[in-house]
Amino acid sequence: MAKESVGDGGRKTKSKAGLRTLGLLLLLLVAVSCLTGLGYYWASGRPPFEATIAKLLNQDIESYRLVAVYSEDKEEQSFVNGVRMAIEAINASENRILGQKLILERTEEAGVSPSSALETTVRKTMRLSDKVARTHRLLGVIGHEWSDSAVTASSIYARNKILYLATHATATSLTNHGFETVFAMQPDNATNAYVIASYALSQNLKRVIVLSDKSDYGKESANFFSEAVTNAGATIIYRGYLSGARRSVDDLLMFVLDNELFTRNDFDAFFIVSSSIEQTAEFIERARYLGLDVPVLGMETLFSAAIEAKVGKPAMKDTIGVSLYDRDNISDRGQEFIKSYQDKFGHLPDLNSALGYDAVNLIRDAVDRAGSLDSSRVSDTLKVARYKKPFEGVTGPLVFDRKGAITDTQIFVVRHNGEEFHTVATFSVPINTDPAPDGDSSKDTEAKKPTTGALPSVMETIGQ
Repeated sequence: MAKESVGDGGRKTKSKAGLRTLGLLLLLLVAVSCLTGLGYYWASGRPPFEATIAKLLNQDIESYRLVAVYSEDKEEQSFVNGVRMAIEAINASENRILGQKLILERTEEAGVSPSSALETTVRKTMRLSDKVARTHRLLGVIGHEWSDSAVTASSIYARNKILYLATHATATSLTNHGFETVFAMQPDNATNAYVIASYALSQNLKRVIVLSDKSDYGKESANFFSEAVTNAGATIIYRGYLSGARRSVDDLLMFVLDNELFTRNDFDAFFIVSSSIEQTAEFIERARYLGLDVPVLGMETLFSAAIEAKVGKPAMKDTIGVSLYDRDNISDRGQEFIKSYQDKFGHLPDLNSALGYDAVNLIRDAVDRAGSLDSSRVSDTLKVARYKKPFEGVTGPLVFDRKGAITDTQIFVVRHNGEEFHTVATFSVPINTDPAPDGDSSKDTEAKKPTTGALPSVMETIGQ
């Protein structure tokens, strides 16, 4: 019995050794196949394994990718709608990106609110933008809906030599770092605040309640606006903050209606600015509900289909914002865009949809002129166009200075009439208008843009 047991063990040992040998032979065969494939890859310049895997995953490796980074919080994604329209039109035309199809990669970013810690926003954005930078056959990146995330992401994209068009960010710091491949498609907060201040004064709105959230965007914009109007002789009746941890919008409006500092007849308009669409919409809706029907002035974020949908068109009457996009433009290009957008999505385009549409076409046109996908060459092409043949979009001339800031274009004041926004004033960028109560908003005079954030009037923080 013992001998039989030993014999069985010997046979089992030999069997295991045979299996190991067979396994090694199979591994060797796989290695040889891989080396042969790599040799073919290097010799032919074609990636057979990558192509096979991509095919199995239903991916098109011959196409270029454009990443659009947008907010996960918004119900109405007009920005993405504009991007999709442009990409579909390009792919259906003969004028593709160097003959190749363009694929949209949609990437959501977490919302940024006044309560968001800057460190958290930076950390999340760096992780997200680093992932975006590794996208296969990446043509460029557009979007990032907040200045904090856009400024953070711009450093990652610049380091990786990736073309980045910031469609939403308006922070004055975005283009101050000298990043070669970063472009700001909107005027900065100082310019936008100056424009809305000039319009307010031209309409004799000289006594203003200024309200903002506590984000950098809100505080910077409110400060620029306050300085612009007070320098021209207007008065800030009250400077405070929108709802926070210790006060709701209704609490704020109750204070406006009943306090010992001023009365209902002491102010002509509100100026509100917030990084939150929901907060802005809630303020307008509740103010109108309580009978506060004075004009509501704001920044570029007011020209929004999302705000209009939440507030309702009648309550939007006399809300006034700034926009790079003139929806009343009667040019063939402008009217064609409006018709196509309305037919596809059932409502008129807003600023974000126009910027998304223009960003895609701008990249296509710049690559076409450069004849290359090299981000440095494309960036130079975008800047040099200022002195040759400027790019044109539905928002007007798309011209950039050497730092990547938009310039040599127009910015519009849009006012809601209870049905829709209409353009009521036009300004040139760079700004060349002095805000003056009785001035003409189109006159050519030496500009004195606000440079500091001084708040020279009442600063009330009761209940905050």
